[in-house]
Amino acid sequence: MRPIVLLRGVLVVLLVIGSPLYAQHSADPQALAEFASRVGLRDVTGFVDTVQSLRHSGRLPERYVTKQAAQAHGWHGGGLCTVWPDHVIGGDPFRNFGGALPDGGHVYHEADLDSSCAQRGPKRLVFSQDGAVYITVDHYNHFIPVP
Repeated sequence: MRPIVLLRGVLVVLLVIGSPLYAQHSADPQALAEFASRVGLRDVTGFVDTVQSLRHSGRLPERYVTKQAAQAHGWHGGGLCTVWPDHVIGGDPFRNFGGALPDGGHVYHEADLDSSCAQRGPKRLVFSQDGAVYITVDHYNHFIPVP
């Protein structure tokens, strides 16, 4: 009898701890689109495409380029459309200096969301290779787990 109680307790702990991480991997495109709309993203389709690419391949879509690659194309800040049309800044490390995201050995990267020709804007997707994905719509002040 005691092993069953212990096993049940372990399962409950695993469900409580594992649910947020599992939830980050289980969303369908419609749920991602609804989430993007709720947090105020303009480019809902681009967001869904980016999150799905990260979850399926572990990589950002081809339109994302690092700051270094953009600088090699003549970029000096702001939006990319005048120096590299159809590309967006993404893939650079996010240092998590403020400690707002879980640490525990995560290596985070960031990608711009809703950027324009004139500026990159405050919205970013922050992700790690272990599947954690967050969005900030206020330039790193608050982070929301992506479902």
